[in-house]
Amino acid sequence: MLIIDYRMREIEKKTLKNLNYNFYELKSNPHLYFEISSHPDIHCIKIKENIICDSILKISNSIIGQSILKSNYPLDIAYNVCIIDNIAIHNFKYTEPKILQILDKFNFKKIHIKQGYSKCSIAVIDEKSVIVTDKKIAKILKENGLEVLLIDESINKNIHLYKNENFQYSTMTGFIGGVLSRIDNFVFVSGDLKYIDYDNKIRNFIEKRKLQIIDFPNCDIIDYGGIINI
Repeated sequence: MLIIDYRMREIEKKTLKNLNYNFYELKSNPHLYFEISSHPDIHCIKIKENIICDSILKISNSIIGQSILKSNYPLDIAYNVCIIDNIAIHNFKYTEPKILQILDKFNFKKIHIKQGYSKCSIAVIDEKSVIVTDKKIAKILKENGLEVLLIDESINKNIHLYKNENFQYSTMTGFIGGVLSRIDNFVFVSGDLKYIDYDNKIRNFIEKRKLQIIDFPNCDIIDYGGIINI
């Protein structure tokens, strides 16, 4: 089952259904600002077979965290930890305690960064490959042995967030980690990849790893907070 933002477009939901996925549509959390209020990567994380989430999610067999999400940063980042194989990346001053317990239980290597929206900022392609737009994060990840594709941050202007129930765009921009979601043997792009991939660097990076790309021609790029496969 997949956890998705309920605001995902019907063409995208239909594609996931045609691929035989069921999904849980995460509704807006009234304690968060609307742009991220129903983003899976804000509310939930999967570490091996453990699902740790905020109490707003009603997922069977999940671990409910102690952290209550609130709208002001950094009170909204407790669950936004990026997992890459046996590495965890976050601003660990603000990480949900139950996540820390599980990371320690499985001997994860913890990489501390200042950016609290860690999962938002990093698109995980496989167990050793990522795509980012932040130079500082790219440097840290490279130093820790990961293969990093650094994309010019100018693409962020084409990553949209919704500001209200009428699906109008916010003046805020989204993150690449909320746009590119690895699911089984494909990477799901929430929109038309060409809008953030002017020179095919992203496409080539993904296809080099023998992964299929699913995107949506002529659809704007929307940051839905990624997709979590549970």
